[in-house]
Amino acid sequence: MATNQSPIGKTGSSSSIDSVRKEEHKSCFCGRRARVFTSWTLKNPGRRFYTCATPKNNGCHYFEWFAEEFCPRSLDVITHLNHRRIYLEEKLKVVEEDLAESMEKKKLLKVERNLLIEARMKLEAEKNRMKKQMKLCVVVVLIVVLIVSK
Repeated sequence: MATNQSPIGKTGSSSSIDSVRKEEHKSCFCGRRARVFTSWTLKNPGRRFYTCATPKNNGCHYFEWFAEEFCPRSLDVITHLNHRRIYLEEKLKVVEEDLAESMEKKKLLKVERNLLIEARMKLEAEKNRMKKQMKLCVVVVLIVVLIVSK
């Protein structure tokens, strides 16, 4: 994976298109000045390279490694940081999946809650209707008892 973005996030920019001394500028096969990018692959972490400045499909596909060597300690640090980045990206993916699952559960619970509220309201209405019927029955029974007892 080669990019001119930070390996930490897609929105952050990095200085992967670095300032290079004038004598180190290269020209691609198109005749334009080649751009310098940084590789973030596991095989070449942090290694810079020249490539055509024109986007991939329209460019000349020029590629050349930037002539710089890293000390072994630098490679170890870059490799460690790259592995840490990959681990954090995977962890973020799991957290995002968990969040999406929780949001879906929340939606389902909200629907279920609304159904339960609606059912409760219907039961309350039925209860009130039955109370009124019960009162009416009591009144009717009292009237019948009064009529019969006279």
